[in-house]
Amino acid sequence: MRDMDRVVDRLMHAQREGERIMAYGDYDVDGATSVSLILDFLRNNGFDVIPYIPDRYSEGYGLSSQGVRTASEVGCGIIITLDCGIRATERVEEARTLGVDVIICDHHLPGEVLPNAFAILNPKHPDCTYPFKELSGCGVAFKLTQALTERIGLSPMSAYDGLDLVALSIASDLVELTGENRILLHHGLRAISRNARPGIRALLQVVRCSPEYLTVRDIISRISPRINAAGRMSRATEAVDLLTEKEESQANELASNLDRLNQVRRSYDEQITSDAIQQLGEREEFQHINIVWGKGWHRGVIGIVATRLIEHRYRPSVVISDDGGVLVGSARSTPGLDIHELIKGCSGHLEQFGGHAMAAGITVKNGEAEAFARSLDRAVGERLAAISKREPRYFDMEVHLSECSPELLLNLRRFEPFGPGAPAPVFLSRDVRLAMPPKQVGKDGRHIRVALKGDRFSPTLTAVGFGLGHRLEALAAASSLDVVFKVETECYRGVMQPRITLLDFWTERH
Repeated sequence: MRDMDRVVDRLMHAQREGERIMAYGDYDVDGATSVSLILDFLRNNGFDVIPYIPDRYSEGYGLSSQGVRTASEVGCGIIITLDCGIRATERVEEARTLGVDVIICDHHLPGEVLPNAFAILNPKHPDCTYPFKELSGCGVAFKLTQALTERIGLSPMSAYDGLDLVALSIASDLVELTGENRILLHHGLRAISRNARPGIRALLQVVRCSPEYLTVRDIISRISPRINAAGRMSRATEAVDLLTEKEESQANELASNLDRLNQVRRSYDEQITSDAIQQLGEREEFQHINIVWGKGWHRGVIGIVATRLIEHRYRPSVVISDDGGVLVGSARSTPGLDIHELIKGCSGHLEQFGGHAMAAGITVKNGEAEAFARSLDRAVGERLAAISKREPRYFDMEVHLSECSPELLLNLRRFEPFGPGAPAPVFLSRDVRLAMPPKQVGKDGRHIRVALKGDRFSPTLTAVGFGLGHRLEALAAASSLDVVFKVETECYRGVMQPRITLLDFWTERH
C-alpha cells in the first residue's frame, strides 16, 4: 500500500523516542473498531497512544480543530486518523502548524485536493496500486498492524487478534463483501465464534446471540446499533472502552449501558421515521428519491431513518435535519446506484459531503435544500434511465417449494457471509398455496408474515415480507401464488434455523 513503509518508519521512531500518538477515529462502528484495533495493537507493543473520537454534534464528522488542538496540548507528535481524514485539508494544515504529523488511514474517496499529510494510507488514493480498493476503514487499519508486525518481528498471527473487530466493521459499513473483504469477514466471524474478546462477548449476551452462529444480519441489526448508540446519544469513546476492555464484569456493565443508550435512540428513531413517512405522503414532486427534512430532528438517528424510508418505499433516501439553521443530512442508497457519485454531481448546493456508494453524509447550504432535492432527483432519474433494467422479480433459480427442506436451507449457510456484492440466494417457486391466512406484523402493519406450502407433501415455510404489509388483501385473496424469496439462516435462543424473506409475489402468470 502506498506510503506504508513511510508510516511504519515514522511509528517505529515514535516508539523508540517515547513519542505520544493520538488514534483519532470516526464515531460510527467502522471508526470505533478502527480506533480499538490500533489502540490495542500499539499499547500491546510499547507505544504511547491515546484514543480520540470527536463529538458528533459539537465537532462534526472528520478531523476537527478541537481534536488537533487537544493532540498538541497533550503532547502528541502524531495523529493517526482512522476511517476519516482524506478530505481534511485545512485541519491537516493546522496540525502541521502545531508541529503534529498527521497519518491519514482512510478508505473514503479523496477529493480533488489531497491533504498535505505526513502520509496517506488509502487504497483509493489515485497513486495507490494496492489491488483491492474496497477495504473498510478498520480493514486499512488492519493492514497497518500487519506491516508493523513484520517490522517489529512478531509472528504474523499477532495481527490476526484484530480480525474480530475487522469483521464488525466490514459487516456494519456496507462495503462490498467480495475479494479481500469476504476473506477477512469469514475469518473474523470464525475468530468471534472461537474466542470473542470480552466486549464483543458481552454485546452478544445482551442481544442473546450465539457467537457460533453469528451472521452479517445479526451484526447489522443487533450489534451495530448498540455500538453506534454511543456516538449518537453519548460519547463514541464508550464503544472503544467496551471493545478494548479486558475484564468480563466491566465489559458486561459497559455493554448494558450501550443497550440502554440504544433504547433511547430507538424512541427518537420511531418518532422521526413516523414524521418522515407522513411527509413523504405529502410530497409528490420527487419521482426517484425519498427526501425529507425537519427542524430539530436528532442528527444521531437520521441515517437510520433514511434506511427505514428505503424499506417503506424502495428508492435512494435522504433525511435532513435543520438544527438551528445548519442543514445536516444522511443518504442511503439502493444497490446499483452510487449515492456518493450522484451527490457529487449536485455538490454546488452543499457545504460538504463524504461517504461511499451506499451511504453518504452531507451539509446543505442554507436555503438550498429544495434545489438540492430537485437536482438529486433529476440525477437519480437520469442514472436509472441509463442503466439496463433488471427483471423486477429477479431470481437465481426456480425450485419447487417441496425441495426447500430444512436440511437444504441450513446447507445454504455454506454460501455465507451475505451482504453487498454477495447477496443471499433468491428463488422462484410457482403454484404455491397459503397454509394459513397471512397477517400484518411490525409497527403500523408495515410487514407481512405468511406460511407457504407447495403441496400436501412439502414442508410449510414461514416467511416475512418486509414493506409488503399494504399488499395483505391481494395475498389473502389468492388461491395460488408465484413467489420470489431469499434464504438465510439465523440463530434464535441457540437454535439454528432457516430465515425466509418474501421479496415479491403475484397471482397471474407473466
